[in-house]
Amino acid sequence: MAGLLRASEEGLKIIDMVRRNLGWNKTEDTWCRAALTSKATLRRFWAQNRIRRETFIDICKAVGINNWEDIIERNDIKETELLLAAPIADIPQDNQNDRTFPLPENLPPVRNWVQRTKEIDTLKTLIAPTPPLTNESPTLAPPLTKGGLGGVPIAISIVGLPGIGKTTLISQLIRQLHTENTPFACAAWQSLESATGKAPPCDRTIDSLLFTLSNGDITPAVNAENECGKKTENLLKILREKPCLIVFDRAETLLKTGEAKAAGYFADDCAEYAWLFKQLLETEHQSKIIFTSRESLAELPPTVTREIQLNGLDRDSAISLLQSFNLTANAEELAEMGDRYSGHPKALQLVAALIRDDTEFQGNVGIFLHQRDWLLIRDIERLIDEMIARLSDGEQTCLGRISVYQTSEYPLSFAGISAQMPELSKYELKENIILALKRRQLLYYDRHFKSYQLHPLVREKGEHLLNHHPGHLRNAHSQAYHYYISIPLKPKSEWQNIEDIQPLIRAHYHAHQAGILDAANAIISEVCEYLRQWNCAELVCGNLELPLLAEARK
Repeated sequence: MAGLLRASEEGLKIIDMVRRNLGWNKTEDTWCRAALTSKATLRRFWAQNRIRRETFIDICKAVGINNWEDIIERNDIKETELLLAAPIADIPQDNQNDRTFPLPENLPPVRNWVQRTKEIDTLKTLIAPTPPLTNESPTLAPPLTKGGLGGVPIAISIVGLPGIGKTTLISQLIRQLHTENTPFACAAWQSLESATGKAPPCDRTIDSLLFTLSNGDITPAVNAENECGKKTENLLKILREKPCLIVFDRAETLLKTGEAKAAGYFADDCAEYAWLFKQLLETEHQSKIIFTSRESLAELPPTVTREIQLNGLDRDSAISLLQSFNLTANAEELAEMGDRYSGHPKALQLVAALIRDDTEFQGNVGIFLHQRDWLLIRDIERLIDEMIARLSDGEQTCLGRISVYQTSEYPLSFAGISAQMPELSKYELKENIILALKRRQLLYYDRHFKSYQLHPLVREKGEHLLNHHPGHLRNAHSQAYHYYISIPLKPKSEWQNIEDIQPLIRAHYHAHQAGILDAANAIISEVCEYLRQWNCAELVCGNLELPLLAEARK
């Protein structure tokens, strides 16, 4: 038989009197054993939450009350009778109007929150439980997840650059779920970051999860004699019994570094974590897992995992964030600041604090924009350095070389990257180096622009890597010149606008930067007469007017 019951106020008074006579507290161990239930369920009983009918009856009988009907809320009787024939698996654990969960004690704070409404709504949709099918349910095609058809995913992986807001986003998500009608009975936050830069032992992580998800019933001391496999079984049992939400924050600490082929794969000393995640994602239960990571988790099963790349704030949100620092600026200056950093939240906060506190700027954004033509102030560069330190030599070389391209002026294709790495086969470059940089969130492909892109902070860091070796910088510009000069153009008779000779303009720029002046002059002589026919005064690349245009005006 199935149904949901809760105690009335009068019923609780009766139960309270009886348990006092027995000398029991409200979550007495003896009571739990006699009723074959947990302390967490007893707490829900005392909070007048609805619990399963059989469990309710066992709790009453365990203290000697056989007339359990005297304890229940009378309004629940009719509703319970309607549910008696329903299968247990289809009945919720409690009333959704009463459903909430305690916030994890170690939940990170949310400061300077801006409305990432779209991202929050997407996450709520993805972690929502799949409703059971009934005879009246329409037949729908299952939604796409990463890797193909598979319904709503069990796990969500939020990836992105350091400081982009992954941890803040998920912390805010949990806070919102806490105040809403939510499918989750409890939530656990597990940080995989430590002072040493390595993840804590897997055994300790499982102990922490068991303690939180059992509402303190399963302590490390109780669990001490169990080996990792037994603890994992206990964890899976909880996830099957009630819908839980588990967050693993900073999961990149588990991954290999310094090897392009291994990007996204678990380090050898984190094999227990790899096994734990495999069990969590490949065992049937009603709970959800969220990972945050600076790198893609390549070993998670793609059929049940959805990866979401978190990008910067949109312009309006970036402006709102900057305005919270009470800076002196007009709307255009705040928009320019947000655009320079592509809405990177942490970078904007660090720069805004610098402008506010440094006597050189005295809170004036315009002065900062006028004096600085670079992005990486020291505190921001430290974040990017943490990513660079994880790269192999080949990844660092590629990142530095392709940073010479100005992707805002001309799309960067695989051929352009390949031109910078002639020492590698196309297979090695595509399947190892480029794939590794993409998994590490340092390179991405923009399908709208049909171009590989670097975040402005990453591109500037790549330039710094090249500038340490002037010869390497000139060589990268030389390779870029040869790439652009090889791109076929329309016949000269068909040239009609600047777009028709963009590859030549890019070739001239890189030839000039590489010091190949003969090549630069040859391009001038070839297109100068055509440039004079057009309005050359407006032909610029970024903030740098091409030397070619100055020559064309002579």
